[in-house]
Amino acid sequence: MAEAKTTLASKIAKVMQAVGYVEKGGTNSAQGYKFVQASAVADKVRGELSKLNVSMTPTNIDVISEGVTPSGKQALITLRFTWTLTDGDTGETITWQSIGTGADSGDKAVYKAATGALKYALLTGFLIPTGDDPEADAKTDDETWDKAKELVKAAVKTPAPTKTGDSFNGLEF
Repeated sequence: MAEAKTTLASKIAKVMQAVGYVEKGGTNSAQGYKFVQASAVADKVRGELSKLNVSMTPTNIDVISEGVTPSGKQALITLRFTWTLTDGDTGETITWQSIGTGADSGDKAVYKAATGALKYALLTGFLIPTGDDPEADAKTDDETWDKAKELVKAAVKTPAPTKTGDSFNGLEF
């Protein structure tokens, strides 16, 4: 009886399980934040894909936009990559796309865009957690929380208005 071959989807699930979490190892000192380096993600995923005889290649690259940053000092480009995973055992393929944008005052804008597209293709394609919410804005969240705490403290110290003409924090009722 012939041995059943593992599907590409099963191999992707194995990669997802093996890779797990990728830690933020890079630091942007100028803007004060930590980030996941594309090379850290690629190293982990590449190792697991190769164990399973699966390759990942960019099969199409489209220029979405190009120009300069608002300051006019840097080239700005946005690329859309189409990525293809190919199972070396079965020939199955899966494709998906990612976007990357790069800005640079020299000749590196395209490379930055390509690196960003690769990093997010790997993070989203293999559902790799990095320990953050890319939609979060910690500074705004902290400021909002601090303001809410101030309002609650003021509300606790100030009796509720009982009739027209009463006030609360300068508001007339």
